[in-house]
Amino acid sequence: MDSGQRKRPRTETPEIERRVSAASLSAIVNPEPDGSSALLSSPGLHVDTRPQSPVRMEQNLFGSRPAEDIVRVVADFVFTHMKDRANLEIEGKLGRLVDKRTGQRISLPLLSEAVLADDRNTRFESNMTLQQHAMFNKLLNQRVDEARRPEFRGSRVMYKHTREIDHFYKVDGTRVRVTRNKETGEVLSVITKNKVADLNIYSPRTKLDIRITINEELPLEMPDTDVHKPILERHKDRLSYTQDIWSVDLTQVVSPEHEVGPVNPYATGPPKTAPTTTTHELELEVANPEVWLAERAKVAANRPNSFHEITHTFLGNLKALAKRAI
Repeated sequence: MDSGQRKRPRTETPEIERRVSAASLSAIVNPEPDGSSALLSSPGLHVDTRPQSPVRMEQNLFGSRPAEDIVRVVADFVFTHMKDRANLEIEGKLGRLVDKRTGQRISLPLLSEAVLADDRNTRFESNMTLQQHAMFNKLLNQRVDEARRPEFRGSRVMYKHTREIDHFYKVDGTRVRVTRNKETGEVLSVITKNKVADLNIYSPRTKLDIRITINEELPLEMPDTDVHKPILERHKDRLSYTQDIWSVDLTQVVSPEHEVGPVNPYATGPPKTAPTTTTHELELEVANPEVWLAERAKVAANRPNSFHEITHTFLGNLKALAKRAI
């Protein structure tokens, strides 16, 4: 080659190191099965299973994959309301979003899950059928067994069965909850729960919707039970399945018959009572919220963090559970 001839520029695009948030990787981290896999099992459909040559593509014109909107909305919700609160409770619940006017599950012109911006005419029922509850119990027990196998490489899934009784008291205008071990009578906690915020997610492709709630559970002194009588009693039979910082709680809640409303000393006749109720609930609780709080502090300080990754896993667990509801 003539030394005076200029070299032709190389046409290959050099690989560049890119910094992307965990949310940007949401489509390739812990992928969830979707309906497309059903095509592979369609009768009469020939599928070429030979290895295919990978086609190199940019994420998009701008070089990074956008975060999923629903992950970003949940992350913004948690970040905004988490703040630096102590005694924080963050949990996701499965249930049904019900129209207050009809009493039926809402039906919106949507084909995929969406966060509700206006839920004034909607209530969330954190209850499921006994059959759904039993199915989740079986499914989660299977997961515990799988995690015990020597070849299992993921985080272990631990199991715990508890039976507790809640008594609620009204003390100087504050609703106080006293939780005891049902078998021993030991007092486990005395708190008041303050609601901070909640977020409703409509999921038309599954049997159950999702609600994310943030509360403060503030410890209190034991009320004087000689002066204050319980206004409500609640029996909880709970199965807890924990993995990493998460706890999936399957709970049967029985509330015995009790009087309702304030006592009217001038009323005549028997007091108004509410009948015994039994509900079946599934909640995903953040068993160690300090981990999430620490990542929030890193976001606020503009430091590298895993806040979106934790949000993605939290929402992914809820969506995976909802998809398995019968």
